[in-house]
Amino acid sequence: MSENTDNSLRFLKAYAYIATTVIVVLPIVAYLQMRRTHFTEIDVQRINVVEPNGTLRLAITNHARMPDPVIEGKSYPLRSGTGGAGAGLIFFNDEGNENGGLTFTGRKTPKGYSAGAGLSLDQYNQDETVTLSYDDENGENAAGLNILDRPPTSIKQFAESAMVFHALPDGPDKDKRLQEFKVRMAKEGNYGGATRLYAGKGSDKEALVQLSDRRGRKRIRMMVDSTGTPSLEFLDSTGHVTYHLPAAQK
Repeated sequence: MSENTDNSLRFLKAYAYIATTVIVVLPIVAYLQMRRTHFTEIDVQRINVVEPNGTLRLAITNHARMPDPVIEGKSYPLRSGTGGAGAGLIFFNDEGNENGGLTFTGRKTPKGYSAGAGLSLDQYNQDETVTLSYDDENGENAAGLNILDRPPTSIKQFAESAMVFHALPDGPDKDKRLQEFKVRMAKEGNYGGATRLYAGKGSDKEALVQLSDRRGRKRIRMMVDSTGTPSLEFLDSTGHVTYHLPAAQK
């Protein structure tokens, strides 16, 4: 057998070995890649759940990495400085705009403690329209369900203007100007919402159900106070009680 024939046979054997190895290994690698990764326990600051195209739909996050609000595709760094954003879940709609969340917070303060939790469902391109919340400052706590009316306009105009105030130096002047701005925007129908229904427990230990008109004016109030005394009131648009049960004793 010639030297050239030997070389050809060695080449064919090597080729057959490599080809066989590739045929065997590739399906194994593909299978391993298709398997779901399993973790018994992990430490992470934030997990993003995204669509195949990369659109963010859910962020599971700590306080430090809480995502900024996204309105009509633009992020607004307005969450910082609130001190009570806590940690939890922030949801985003099909377009990647924020549309709700579930957050928790609780910490010691110089005066005692501050705690809270909230589930919010946002109106399209607006703020929350349904909230389930708990707020507690040193034992003075309230918890309840709120149903709100929001204007049909986008909250984007408010966010753009709020960015201007957000950039001002912290202090009483900033707080005053921001509050005046919120009041003006609410009158123009560009921001704010009227609570139509509240059902929960107040800070005075009362159980309360309250119905309001479209301007947020309380019109029906049903309550059991901290002593167990029940009452039902009807109010006019100025807040004056027009009917009360039980009737006043003469």
